[in-house]
Order: sequence, then C-alpha cells, then structure tokens
Amino acid sequence: MTFSTYVLHQLKEMKRELLTAIEGLEGEDLTSFEPAGHWPVAWIAEHCTQVADWFLIQSVTGAMQLEYEEQVGNWTEREPREGDSYPPASEIASRWASVCDTITSYVEQATEAELQASPGREPYIQSILRIINHTNSHLRSLWCILGERRVDSKWAEQQPFLA
Repeated sequence: MTFSTYVLHQLKEMKRELLTAIEGLEGEDLTSFEPAGHWPVAWIAEHCTQVADWFLIQSVTGAMQLEYEEQVGNWTEREPREGDSYPPASEIASRWASVCDTITSYVEQATEAELQASPGREPYIQSILRIINHTNSHLRSLWCILGERRVDSKWAEQQPFLA
C-alpha cells in the first residue's frame, strides 16, 4: 500500500464514519447540549466539515466550498448556544460528503510534489493528517454522546471499513 493509497483510505473512512454517526438523527439527538458538558452533535458535525473545508479546500482554491452558520464559522469567538439553528441531519450529511468528495478528488489527482507543497500553513499532506486526527477525536465524542443519549441503534451500524 502506498502512502497516497493509505491517506485516501483514511479520508474515505473518516467520511463514512461521520455519515454513519449522524444518519437519521433528529430533534434533540442532533441539537441537545446533553449530556452536560458537550456541544450538540449538529455543531460537531458542521464544525468538522468547516475545518476540513478551511484546511483542505480553501488552502488550495482560495475559497471555502460552503458557507457556515455563525456559531460554526466563528467558533473561536462565538460558542454554540441553546436555540441555535442547524440544518437537518440529511443536509449536514450532504455537506460533509460534498467536502470529503472534493478533498478525495484533489488527493487522487495530486502529484507527490503537490501533496508535499505548502499551500496553507503546512504541507498539504500534514493538513490531511491533521484533519483526519481532528475528525477522529470528534467522532469519539459523537459516539460517546450518542451512547449517553441512548441512541442504541447506532452501535450495530459501526463496522470496520476497507476502502
């Protein structure tokens, strides 16, 4: 397995895992701040989308692919609050898939030199690994939140994935 093949596998796994976590969620399971001390699942999923867009799309195109709600796009200055608006899970999933597909397409076509280049603050390949690790850390939180909320149907959906 080449490094590029490995990275593509990890990007596809990252996409699939977040889609599995949010698929079919509604209402409180998507927007609640419960269990205490956690931000809403919708915010976490949109945050992962925004950070991937920023690091891996904007860095090479000069523009974000999507627009984001204030509590997502400006999260360092404005934390999410009760009553914030979020798209339904199906739209969040579509947005995440779109960003992931754009990134994957770029990586599939990029040369080794392009992956090693620094269009942003660091080599692109380092940004990819940063986003994979960032998303995986939030996925751990998502699964814990869903478990605490007793969204038990989700546990049976987790499966190993080989791209």
